[in-house]
Amino acid sequence: MPYALDFSYNNINAIDIFLERFQTRLFVGRLENLSNKFHFSYCDVYLKEKNVISLGPEFPLTQKDFYSPTLFKSLKDRIPDPDNPAYASYCKEFSISPLTTDPLILLATIGRRGPSSFIFEPVYAAHFTFKDFDELRKSLELSLQDVALLFDVSLSILQKIKAGDSSGKEVLKRLQLYYLFKDTLMFQIKCNGKFLHSDKIARILQWVHAAE
Repeated sequence: MPYALDFSYNNINAIDIFLERFQTRLFVGRLENLSNKFHFSYCDVYLKEKNVISLGPEFPLTQKDFYSPTLFKSLKDRIPDPDNPAYASYCKEFSISPLTTDPLILLATIGRRGPSSFIFEPVYAAHFTFKDFDELRKSLELSLQDVALLFDVSLSILQKIKAGDSSGKEVLKRLQLYYLFKDTLMFQIKCNGKFLHSDKIARILQWVHAAE
């Protein structure tokens, strides 16, 4: 089986929250579960921004840190009701069990995009590095050019990251999403797979199915 990094949902240790508007995305703050107590902290930069909104009624912008023994109500409301007939389908989309009860896992998956403009992104105990990506790329026998074509990223940026001339933080975040969300990866293959040799696509698909 090709190289596999432990970015399973069970490895989530926090949630980063963003406010996404038409052309902007602002980092709002981070939610953690510390010693069986939930802690949310606003980002200092967000609190200084103009025309921003609070994360919910429990999170006034006049305060930075918030604690609760249970998940804050406005965040709990982001998670669909298990009695919803479509609940099992929502869980299947993210390859999690309908019996999952961990609030951080549920927020990072089926609660990631709710009715508001706030987006929930998982934070993992491990950090996705270029070395992790490069080992996977080599195991699938893909060139940097293949990666650039498949994922719509700059070849020159990939080369700079590999040479250590750039951190490539944003590119790595994008590649990490393709690693974590197989449905997103499959969609990208449908869009740009035509640029790669069929043998290479076959190896990628084999890795996808082996990881399921």
